[in-house]
Amino acid sequence: MKFKFEQLGPLHQAEVELADLTIICGENNTGKTYVTNSLYALMVAWQQLLAWDLSEEDMLKLHNEGFISINLQKEIVENWDTILQQTMTRLAKNLHEFLATPPERFNDTKFSLTAPITSDWINKGIDDGLNSSKGKRLVSIKKQPEQTVVEIAIVVEPGDDLPPVHSLASFIRQQILEIVLGNTFPDVFITSAERTGSAIFRGELNFSKNKLVNVLTEMDNDKKSVVNFSTLLRLMKRSYALSVEHNVEFISIEIPNLEQRGISEIMKNNPTLSKAFKEMAGGSYKATKEGAIYFTPKGTTLKLGLGEASSAVRSLMVLWFWLHHEAKTGDMLMIDEPELNLHPANQRRLARFLAALVNAGIKIFLTTHSDYIIREFNTLIMLSSDKPHLLAVREKFKDYTERDVLKAERLAVYTTATASFEVAGKKKKGLTLQKWDVEQHRGIQVKSFDDEINAMNRIQDAILYGVS
Repeated sequence: MKFKFEQLGPLHQAEVELADLTIICGENNTGKTYVTNSLYALMVAWQQLLAWDLSEEDMLKLHNEGFISINLQKEIVENWDTILQQTMTRLAKNLHEFLATPPERFNDTKFSLTAPITSDWINKGIDDGLNSSKGKRLVSIKKQPEQTVVEIAIVVEPGDDLPPVHSLASFIRQQILEIVLGNTFPDVFITSAERTGSAIFRGELNFSKNKLVNVLTEMDNDKKSVVNFSTLLRLMKRSYALSVEHNVEFISIEIPNLEQRGISEIMKNNPTLSKAFKEMAGGSYKATKEGAIYFTPKGTTLKLGLGEASSAVRSLMVLWFWLHHEAKTGDMLMIDEPELNLHPANQRRLARFLAALVNAGIKIFLTTHSDYIIREFNTLIMLSSDKPHLLAVREKFKDYTERDVLKAERLAVYTTATASFEVAGKKKKGLTLQKWDVEQHRGIQVKSFDDEINAMNRIQDAILYGVS
């Protein structure tokens, strides 16, 4: 998948081709978070944004005759380029809502996407539908393996109630898009840079509840006040980026119910991951049905509230619960600044842990300022080369196992940089993303980190030995 954009925040023009592990580096205020939040909005809301709908003719026929068939190859696959183009226009138009910014902020923003539809959807057989609250089948949706046609039938008897037409159309559309595009757009989870504050203030940061309480309080204080629908809608509009709100909702609403789901597919299939996470965090997490979250330090029976635990514990908490209860093969994990609040030793452990996740089948997208994380990835890349002495290296340095190593071709690394562009016939400098080479024998060469380290070394050499 290749994500291109123009006039996105401070970035004039750039593209990101997603790999199993995609990394964006760069200085502050150069657009990394804009890229992350835009890509997250696309991955989360792609069904909402996708420029394809059931035709009125099909819905009328379904209502009158009780049966329709739709050739998904002709309807979606053969029109995919046009559908994508219109979808990305919708993303640009709605981006200010996803990022909670003024509407004019992205007036000149343009997106394009290259996302080939994988052919495995044709092989899938589908026998699903819409059931009533009593479990009775109302609408049947079927597709035979190796076929491109989906058949939709109303199976209610006289006197049974169907959902409203718009709800039925929305349900059928969702099922069809999932059939064809479920493997094109992975399920995504994000840990935003605000995750530490979200963890400790989760109760106070229930945005929807707080806004509604404010409205009701206003009405209670002024018995004559009237809050109309438009006023309520304005008050309830998003005030933080979608990624932040989703983190808060995950912490305050979902986590207390996650224990009931049991252990996730990823953790079941890779039991060593849980042990590695506990070593990194220094203990384990537990949530109660009442919404309390506790951390138990390794080797103790203490139950620390998040207010008592370290900032590193809070920084890793969201990732723990998602991995242990929701993560599955093929998902995408996005992390904004994974190094937040972590000691350099833990930054290195986290890099090894993320490499193990990639090898377990999780796609990862991250932004980072951490030279420790990049250098640890370099070590893992170089350890996967075919040099004969590497077995002895692994035996000497016990921290490294086969599950941690990374093949260079599985990474894509970008850094923000200044480049020249032609605008209205004139040369103009602007920010872009520059792709860095990843070499199996040398790792990632991120010049911006090395420049700062060399500058510090020159200053310290001058202090120690005098200016030459």
